[in-house]
Amino acid sequence: MVTEEHDRTWEWVSIDLNPILSARLHLPSTGDVPDSGRLSAFLPTQLGIVRRHETGIPRRVHVRTVFKDVGVVVKDVTSLADNLKCLSGGLKALYYLHKAGWVHRDFSIGNVIWVGDIGKLGDFEYAKKIDSNTSHDVRMGTMPFMALEVENQGYYFLPPLDPLPFDTDLPIAPPFRMNFLHDIESVWWTFTWIFFYHTDTNTAKAPADHSFDVHSQWTQFQLAFPGAIGRSSRWNFFTLIRHLQSSCKYVLSKTCFDVCCHIPHFAKALQDGYRKAEANYPELALDNTLLEDMHGRAAEFLRDAQERAMDIKLSPLPDLLKQKRPRPGDETSSPPKKKPRHD
Repeated sequence: MVTEEHDRTWEWVSIDLNPILSARLHLPSTGDVPDSGRLSAFLPTQLGIVRRHETGIPRRVHVRTVFKDVGVVVKDVTSLADNLKCLSGGLKALYYLHKAGWVHRDFSIGNVIWVGDIGKLGDFEYAKKIDSNTSHDVRMGTMPFMALEVENQGYYFLPPLDPLPFDTDLPIAPPFRMNFLHDIESVWWTFTWIFFYHTDTNTAKAPADHSFDVHSQWTQFQLAFPGAIGRSSRWNFFTLIRHLQSSCKYVLSKTCFDVCCHIPHFAKALQDGYRKAEANYPELALDNTLLEDMHGRAAEFLRDAQERAMDIKLSPLPDLLKQKRPRPGDETSSPPKKKPRHD
């Protein structure tokens, strides 16, 4: 069905699904597509073209379909407990996908949806069946939540290389392919994004909370999520566990840190998983035991955070930055003195 406008009033009209196609020539200058059926009238034997009305193929029709919203993407969920429960639902969907031998390749804050009281995973357009015989995988996914190995297109948790004779060539590296660990790392980046992009509303409303510096947290957020390929700050944020622990403890609000204190432990578990998988490189040990272990540990980290979240509400940092909130200590400095005017 489409609508037609008459004097600012609208009425429904039916679309003819079997239209009679025009045989006249359509000129591009009028905005129409040239009718290939006319060409067949001149060169039917040379080109073997069949008139369009003989093929039964209807002319193209522009259609717009509107869907009713059925959920909210995780980035827009303001309840921290619901946010984490939604993330847990997305991880569960990944588990079944991985058990079936597939990888999602685009887990992010925009692809996990809160529907009712359940977190669901969407956007399977990049999902792919794991095939060891395929060629080198291309970089795929949403940049801020992309696994580091996917971003850099290589394996980076390899064991130290044994000494080789001077005249021996290095072994040829196999093609890089995404695996389930990369999807789980994307869950970690999403989990971390929630806490570094937000603070709790009580801290946000505090008129002069000297223990929280919104500018420092925003700086750490930009280091972790630079929005560009190949930034070393992203690698350092994930791999330097002690520094990551300090960032969580001293940059985030105490309320948020008490919930997400296991962010460094989650990162360490992922790194251990990569090292196990790549221990016998160029062969990768991506077996069911590792899959079950990594999914179990990831689910436990999210479940623990969800239990700690209670009734905390989230406030985005950009909203605080728009208020031009002064840095701690700035409000104690006296305003500059105005020079007297001499009229």
